Amino acid sequence: MVWQYSRKNQLTRQHKKIEKLFDYCSLKDVHLCCGFQRRFDESYVTTANAVKDGKVGKPLSANIIFADSPTPELSFLLKGGDIFMDLSAHDIDYIRWALDDDVETVYATGSSSVKELENAGVHDNATMVMTFIRGTVVTLTMSRSASYGYDQRCEIFGNKGMVTVGNENANTSVLSDNSGVHFSRLKNSFPERFQQAFTAELDAFADTILLDSPWIVTKEDCVAVQKVADAAKKACEMNKIVTV
Repeated sequence: MVWQYSRKNQLTRQHKKIEKLFDYCSLKDVHLCCGFQRRFDESYVTTANAVKDGKVGKPLSANIIFADSPTPELSFLLKGGDIFMDLSAHDIDYIRWALDDDVETVYATGSSSVKELENAGVHDNATMVMTFIRGTVVTLTMSRSASYGYDQRCEIFGNKGMVTVGNENANTSVLSDNSGVHFSRLKNSFPERFQQAFTAELDAFADTILLDSPWIVTKEDCVAVQKVADAAKKACEMNKIVTV
């Protein structure tokens, strides 16, 4: 069992809350749809399908970067913007889905960029290392402050090749002159970067509500993601590898 330490050092099982929500909705015959938008993004889906179809061979490692933009207000970070609970879930879900595998162990470490966060025990920069059951090692690097735009990258390396998701710029204009080659800034935040994904997600949601189509993210997915996020937070606080 994986536990999460609260700031008062009280043990809580966050994934149990998720189970209760799904069970209650099932009892009332109501769909509960968790919106992990990477599963609807054309670039992320194409990359995942390449892995699932064996195009990179056996997945050996993956590197993921999630750098937030714009930097959230300090008050948000202090009151609930935990980097493991708020940021990591999206990429944990995605890489589990792409690899079709579960996380076995987690190690995490982090830092606080300002004293207010450090004093409150809140990290705004962190790195997780996840080892999956079939041996893939995944590094997830997260930050709350990418001044150059919303930085979302993923590369999955296998014994036959590599597949990547790259960043998207605000526009495709490129200026070349004697001082260099100049691109636009990255898209500013998640509404711009994942606009296509959110649209596709709403279409899928309508199909679920109107046509009773199955939702792609299951109860088991959500519970598994929360367990990994809990394990990462615990690993960071204890400076130890945690088994999920």
